[in-house]
Amino acid sequence: MDARLFAFSVGLAALSAVSTAAAQSPGCGLPPPDALPERLVVEGEERRLIAALPLDYRPDRPHRLIVAFHGRTNPAEQVRRYYRLEGADDGRSIFVYPQALRQADGTFVWRLPTDAVLFDRIVEEFSQRYCIAQEEIFAVGHSLGASFVNSLACARGEVLRGIASVAGGIMAAECSGQVAALLLHNPEDELVPVEEGRAAIDTLLDQNALPPRPAGDYDSPYECQRYGDEDGAYPVVWCLYEQSHTRQGRYYPHLWPDGAEQAALDFFDSLEPPQALAGQN
Repeated sequence: MDARLFAFSVGLAALSAVSTAAAQSPGCGLPPPDALPERLVVEGEERRLIAALPLDYRPDRPHRLIVAFHGRTNPAEQVRRYYRLEGADDGRSIFVYPQALRQADGTFVWRLPTDAVLFDRIVEEFSQRYCIAQEEIFAVGHSLGASFVNSLACARGEVLRGIASVAGGIMAAECSGQVAALLLHNPEDELVPVEEGRAAIDTLLDQNALPPRPAGDYDSPYECQRYGDEDGAYPVVWCLYEQSHTRQGRYYPHLWPDGAEQAALDFFDSLEPPQALAGQN
């Protein structure tokens, strides 16, 4: 493992262990900064991001943190509108949309371990400045962003409570911890074939020590199967959706389907904090 990645992993694991006992971040009780963070320095390079607080943000109430990653061609500003997460939220979440680095051809790229370190910095920065429920840190992504989120679930399983991804595969990473996961994929997708999504499912099942056969259906607008017990702490849900045309009528089976934002938030809502689950045993 890269030495920098290991160091940040240890640091985040320590932060997570300390915060789990308190179930809230160091920023709880502090007045919020006058302005939301727009940039972070990661490995000597300035990285842009967009952040959004609930309109009624209160520093005495822990909020879940949702980090949403964009795809190869659309920047953070566009996917913020495209994902529609804030409109579906009930006001209990802080959203962060980081910006990937551009490649020579103008497209974006997410890389491990560099962008896992970016995720670490986001969690650290927002935990220090705002009231974050440390057991409710989530990631969302589509396309390349989905592949990165699936990979982040593997690499940051000790920090993430859950993920939701649409049309993604997975990058090679060393897995740690366990993560609840909701993966959506269109069987007709040619940009990221469904087999790549199934490979991500296989990795997450191994990570969560779940059997390879579905345990039952999952209630959703899509065709979904749940792996793991219905009351399990770290379920993996695999959904196939049929929507293949944009609202303008263009055939594009790689799209973010209608209702995906609500499906993601409903899935996060369904997850008990690990501390609460432990108390039930």
